[in-house]
Amino acid sequence: MSTRRPPQRIALLAVVLTLVPILVLAGMPVYVRAEGAEPVPIYQTLEELAGKRFAYVNGSVYDQRVQAKIDGTSEDFYASLPDCVAAVEADKADAAVQISYCCQLVVNRKNGTVALLPEYVDAIEEAYFFPKGSPLVDKFDQVIEKFEQDGTIEALTAKWVGTDESTKTLPKQDWPAPNGTLKFATSGVLEPFSYAGPGGKPTGYDVELALLIAKELGYHLDVSAITMDAIFASVQAGKVDFGGTLTNTPERAKMVDFTRQVMPCYIAVIVKAQGANAVDSSFFAGLAESFNRTFVEEKRWKLIASGLGVTALISVCSGVLGTLLGFATVLARRSGIRWLAKLVDYYQALMGGVPLVVVLMVLYYVVFGSLDIAGELVAILAFTLAFGATSGSTMWTAVSGIDVIQEETGLALGYTSSEVFQKIIFPQAAQQFLPQLMGQFVSLVKDTSIVGYIAVQDLTRASDLIRSRTMDAFFPLVATAIIYFVVCRLLARILAKAVSRIDVTNKPRKVEGVVEQ
Repeated sequence: MSTRRPPQRIALLAVVLTLVPILVLAGMPVYVRAEGAEPVPIYQTLEELAGKRFAYVNGSVYDQRVQAKIDGTSEDFYASLPDCVAAVEADKADAAVQISYCCQLVVNRKNGTVALLPEYVDAIEEAYFFPKGSPLVDKFDQVIEKFEQDGTIEALTAKWVGTDESTKTLPKQDWPAPNGTLKFATSGVLEPFSYAGPGGKPTGYDVELALLIAKELGYHLDVSAITMDAIFASVQAGKVDFGGTLTNTPERAKMVDFTRQVMPCYIAVIVKAQGANAVDSSFFAGLAESFNRTFVEEKRWKLIASGLGVTALISVCSGVLGTLLGFATVLARRSGIRWLAKLVDYYQALMGGVPLVVVLMVLYYVVFGSLDIAGELVAILAFTLAFGATSGSTMWTAVSGIDVIQEETGLALGYTSSEVFQKIIFPQAAQQFLPQLMGQFVSLVKDTSIVGYIAVQDLTRASDLIRSRTMDAFFPLVATAIIYFVVCRLLARILAKAVSRIDVTNKPRKVEGVVEQ
């Protein structure tokens, strides 16, 4: 009897899982701030935060400054500032720490749930950074000093920190570039420094200043957005020419060369606000607005679609190549060559014992560190190696489970060893491993969500960029979860039908000489 669910039940399950989180939050109050009123923080001084838990963005060094000023603090690290603020709102952290300009923008958009602590932690020096010994550092310093004197820095600060969104556009690179193109990496999640603009393209203060400097020096700029904790490694590995902006510390200065400070900055603290005004309204009141901010404004749906395309590309290529690699490991084991079988054992043990994200980053920053190779290709290679190990192990378990008598019988009938494997052993083993292989491939699609660590903008990374812009943690995450769920369910359904077609046990058997009535 078939246990497969009909399409209607799968569709119903998708609808239920879509609506459940919305219905759960339907009774939640919507917090608003009275017109013209500023949210009041529940703490007023840094001393009141002694012994509290702080939330920081990955790659941040602000915890060192905080611990130097406040006693007994503990820390948690998150992927982005919106995640840190969400932790504060959910009481998972008492405070979130980031550059003052970024914190003020968050407070302005959170409708009174959080507030800015009146007291800053410390002044910091934010600057672009280059590989050690780069001749571009002095050239950048000269242009930055010029911009400080002629008012360009001041004008850029007013433009990107201001509230007039219509002015926040980047200049077109229509100038001559006799010196070529520089590769610039930025986080894309720290507004107003760098964030995802229209169409998901990186924009912000850092990007425009870098463009203006490149123009002065006769370069064009190739801008990419990668996770903050990966920018440093990208610069050191030579994947990009420079990164920005980053807090200049003595420890970091030993590894890279920093330019002059690009904007006066302070370390600010976000805490919960006093008496957030809860109105008698359901979650549905803000649902349409969240949908509009996530998908419609600045055509952010294109960012989601592009990320989904990258996820599909990596998944399909890795799945196909990984399956072929897995089959090759089975042939290697059957070859009878001991050292080859041992090599397969070591390969599968290595891939099974090392986290995939580590494999991904080692390939990108170490193995191919000196080569100009696209992150998508490195991701395909990493997931091919991982899927090849798991699929090969699954295939071999099924193949080795076939009774050896069948192979001996085939050889006795005059078949060669390869013919026995091709016509007798492998077809039977396939009936056993194909369902497992199908599940492993669906898992592969979900596992690709880590490729953002190597500057690949997949579906998950697209969601991160949107959250950093809207400061809305819920809707982009739920939308991403739903997309993954629907894609995986459809994929599982398609693969199940494909497996069913080649399953000989599902095909009607005909006996010669018997006429069906």
